[in-house]
Amino acid sequence: MMIPAARSESGSASACVSCHEDIWGEVKDSIHAKQGMSCHHCHGGDPSQKDSALAKAPGTGYIGIPDKKQLTQTCGTCHSDVAFMNPYGTRTDQLARYHTSAHGKALFEKDDKRVASCSDCHGYHDVLQVSDPASPVYPFNVPKTCATCHANEKLMSQYGLPADIFEKYKNSAHGTALLEKKDTGAAHCASCHGSHGAIPPGVSEIHAACGKCHINEQSNFLGSVHAGLAPDKKFLQCAACHGFHDIQPASPELFSQSCIRCHTDESPAFLVGKTIQGQVETAEQTFHTQDQNIQSARSEGIFTQDEEAMLSEMKTHLIEMTTKQHMLKEGKIAPLLETIESQAKEINNTLQAKRNSIRWRFLALIPLWIFIVIMVIAFILKYHRMDRNE
Repeated sequence: MMIPAARSESGSASACVSCHEDIWGEVKDSIHAKQGMSCHHCHGGDPSQKDSALAKAPGTGYIGIPDKKQLTQTCGTCHSDVAFMNPYGTRTDQLARYHTSAHGKALFEKDDKRVASCSDCHGYHDVLQVSDPASPVYPFNVPKTCATCHANEKLMSQYGLPADIFEKYKNSAHGTALLEKKDTGAAHCASCHGSHGAIPPGVSEIHAACGKCHINEQSNFLGSVHAGLAPDKKFLQCAACHGFHDIQPASPELFSQSCIRCHTDESPAFLVGKTIQGQVETAEQTFHTQDQNIQSARSEGIFTQDEEAMLSEMKTHLIEMTTKQHMLKEGKIAPLLETIESQAKEINNTLQAKRNSIRWRFLALIPLWIFIVIMVIAFILKYHRMDRNE
């Protein structure tokens, strides 16, 4: 966020600082101060007056410490002004989105002051750019920022919400990628729920939330029998099998673990799931076997560029298989498995041919080495005879 210089004044020029120097210490390094904003831009008042009464006099717009509603509207004064924010590429629909969020509706419709507003997430006087790693809304920090409220058992109990979401998330596939591997592309709270327009996705929107990242999986899921059940709230789409905040790395075993929740172990639907599980497991094992085969050949000194190219193709087909499994159609998986097995056979055959070639070349050298040894021995004997004759 940046503020045009035309609307900014330095903190040092504001009389507010003479009394509130401690607060200015918090403000001075913020993005607002760096762009020339000062106290009166948010709190109102006349910054040119050194007398406190005159600075806060009627007509100066002084509001002092704004309540949550005032604060939200105050932030929106600049952040909803298209002409004002446009030169800096900052979105101007945050306030409008906030009004549609669970937080915004609770604040403005129910006058619930316990919910989060701008300062609860971005900070008060020390607001930093979103791209600053120290910002509470930088990707690595978003989960802990949300947890400030959502891990508070006393507060969450008043809304009938769980307070263990952060604990579940940090041990999930997404949480591990974000918090441990420092992958800024990994999903965090705002990735699924939204930021300013934060709201839990409904049953019929879960696939859209997941589909923002998992595009191919979403596309294939929409072609499955399960997709038609979502509008009637009979199936929780992605979450039905993968879970919510505690999502773990997916594996073929998920078929056995998830299908049984809705289908008996002898039902046709369950057996389809088991068949697809077996197809994917076979493909994965085939891929890993050939990967090890190539590594072993490389350690033997065999050139494996061609085989590595084929392995890369196998990987592509394996990835395609893991996305198409969401269609729950054996016929879509079987051709890919056949291709993978065919490529694996070709890799195995070419490497075996190279090994055989090396073996035959080695065997062909044996007579030559025998001949060389014989010649060396003969030369030595001849040398000794000549030496004795002399």
